[in-house]
Amino acid sequence: MHIIIGIIKVVFLLGFLVLIHEGGHFLVAKLCKVKVREFSIGFGPKFFSKQGKETKYSLRAIPFGGYVDMLGEAEASCEQGSFSNAKVGHRIAIVAAGAIVNIIFGILVYFLLMTGSGVNRSTVIQSLIPEYISENTVLQPGDKILEINGKKTRIKSEVDEILLQSNGETLDILVNRNGENLSLKVMPIPMEYAGITRYILGVEVAQAEKNFANNLYYGSWETIAFIGSIGDSLKLLISGNVSLNQMTGPVGISGMVVQTSGMYEFVYLLAVISLSLGVTNLLPIPALDGGKILLLIIEAIRKKKLDEELEIKIQSIGFTFLILLSLYISFHDVARLF
Repeated sequence: MHIIIGIIKVVFLLGFLVLIHEGGHFLVAKLCKVKVREFSIGFGPKFFSKQGKETKYSLRAIPFGGYVDMLGEAEASCEQGSFSNAKVGHRIAIVAAGAIVNIIFGILVYFLLMTGSGVNRSTVIQSLIPEYISENTVLQPGDKILEINGKKTRIKSEVDEILLQSNGETLDILVNRNGENLSLKVMPIPMEYAGITRYILGVEVAQAEKNFANNLYYGSWETIAFIGSIGDSLKLLISGNVSLNQMTGPVGISGMVVQTSGMYEFVYLLAVISLSLGVTNLLPIPALDGGKILLLIIEAIRKKKLDEELEIKIQSIGFTFLILLSLYISFHDVARLF
């Protein structure tokens, strides 16, 4: 039964994210009066198919993807309603729509989770952790941490992020103590966890009062921090500071989905994957939506369409690269399971 429930969760999550992604392409295509021949969720054999007035709607066996088949997308067409004949701005909007829907959905769901939880951790020190009292020589209960190394701190996760990147170096902390702002020098405390050294301040922060204003305030800043963390991960990936072995593919994601316990964890993961999927899809890599947008921008600048054969070659190279990358990452995902 546990395996069956796990499969259902994976299929639902991936299927839903594909649905809203392809739905974004579909709706904007319709708005731009581009003819959609088929709207499909999944690949492979059909489970369900229904022909509409203009579009065939299909549900297929393999849930790891989907597609919107537009007239004139795969090859140029002069027919009315062809994608290739649409204005370049309309084509960019259609291609970008799927990723944008994923990003908006992920941010919105995360915001609702954060504002709805009512568990808001402030930056006000409630108490010193007993085993670290001797090492806390300057911080006191009641201090509100305003800044660390010049960076404003409004929520606990911002404090945690700065500590994570501190490498144990002395911190310049601005606190408010009894209405007065004080600048303090604080040495973070090393703590071993699962063989990894982390740094803490050795304090417990107070939980903010549960009310609508606080939920909105802390939920907003938690969401902003969440978006920032995705951006930081992207920077690390582009700069090469994240190895391919650390990346997670469909197998690894499926494993995380199966391990979720409770609706909150499942919806949280849904939001994270949706935002990550949207951002990744906008990378300027051929075969991804971002790569297609890049080619369309080049076309707009040149005021001339790219050679169709050249574009097909570029997309084929990008597709081959993505398939090989996916296989490599999946191999390591499977290896981590054993």
